[in-house]
Amino acid sequence: MIRALALAAILVAGGAAAQDTGELPALDLSDPDLFEPGPGQPTLDGLGSGLDDAAGDTAAGTALAPAATTATGGTLRVLDKITGQVEDLELANGDRAGVGNLSILMGECRFPTGNPSGDAYVLLTIHYNNAPEPIFRGWMIASAPALNALDHQRYDVWALRCTNS
Repeated sequence: MIRALALAAILVAGGAAAQDTGELPALDLSDPDLFEPGPGQPTLDGLGSGLDDAAGDTAAGTALAPAATTATGGTLRVLDKITGQVEDLELANGDRAGVGNLSILMGECRFPTGNPSGDAYVLLTIHYNNAPEPIFRGWMIASAPALNALDHQRYDVWALRCTNS
């Protein structure tokens, strides 16, 4: 018993000794250059860094946000984890459908320009039991369903594809 306590004390003391207690310098939030991207670094909004766009910033912005075309609707798959029932929903942009206790509103479905079967980006708002606040609001990506997934104990929802009909 004493050996176990001594081992625990050594482990706790070793972890505490390994911590760096050095102070970090104060951060000056009033510095205007603090939040500016460096030269040649692309920005996430694709608008460039405010530098000369002829120097190649446009190509970097395009790589971050490929062109997308809006489809007329899309297909979603809904899984009820308790019953094991799977249902595919065909929704037009702006349509709402109910599955079990879910109410799903498809804002819009987009696909890569020139490649309609390549991927699907679906803007969804999902409510549970008609609650005023949604349990999910955002974009789902068909090729990466775990990137921005519905986190619910009973239901899973996936974007499958966009439809143009």
